[in-house]
Amino acid sequence: MSTPSVGVYRTALVTGASSGIGQALAERLAADGTMVVLAARRADRLHEVADGIEHDGGDARVEPMDVADTTATVARIRALDAELGGFDLVIANAGVGMNHRGLPSYAWEAMAAACHVNFCGAAATLTAVLPQMVERQRGHVVGISSIASFTPIPGRGGYCAPKAGLSMLLECLRLELAGTGVHATAVHPGFVRTAMTARSKGAMPFVMDTRDAAERIVTALPAAPATIDFPWQLATVAKVGAALPRLLRDVLVGAAAGRRPSSD
Repeated sequence: MSTPSVGVYRTALVTGASSGIGQALAERLAADGTMVVLAARRADRLHEVADGIEHDGGDARVEPMDVADTTATVARIRALDAELGGFDLVIANAGVGMNHRGLPSYAWEAMAAACHVNFCGAAATLTAVLPQMVERQRGHVVGISSIASFTPIPGRGGYCAPKAGLSMLLECLRLELAGTGVHATAVHPGFVRTAMTARSKGAMPFVMDTRDAAERIVTALPAAPATIDFPWQLATVAKVGAALPRLLRDVLVGAAAGRRPSSD
């Protein structure tokens, strides 16, 4: 059993930590000596993750939490912050995909959960103890957005829009927090092998595993960058596409999706 070294962050909260990127982030942070609070809806899975972390010499605490209940989420994060002497790092990672079961992608029922969890739940998580962080003059809030936030994708509006909103929120927070000792970072990963992407039937260029994604994120965080975008190839294509004139962009995106762009 290895002994973790002293990490940059003393304490961290990671939502969506029961699997995928959240689990990998929690494990990677714990390996650096950070005491990690694991938050998600599935308590049984959280205990499994915590057991693995502790087996490897790390320190983890399980906190069942549904970020869709924003009022309860904010109250619980504030209580934990006070109990643990203040979070150094809060990562809003919890997210869900769209509900495509027999519904058109533009139906509210298809996008409701993704909009509420991926934006409102993330916003509640990120801002719950920001005033306390500013008062302490230390802290870092991180949101796991997506490269899908860079440009519109037909049939994916319910996913792209809240992720774009999350990125904008973090950019606003970054500017507002300048000089306070508190930092904000938006993470834009491409395709990562998770339970969500396992259901995808489309191509996933430059797909990576969760541990690789977590390594890239945790390694970059100490510099408190405005964004962490990867893989660079996919991020570059998405950024260039977003900067194109709308008519040209619509033609290219529509062709990739097998759809004809609108004329307006």
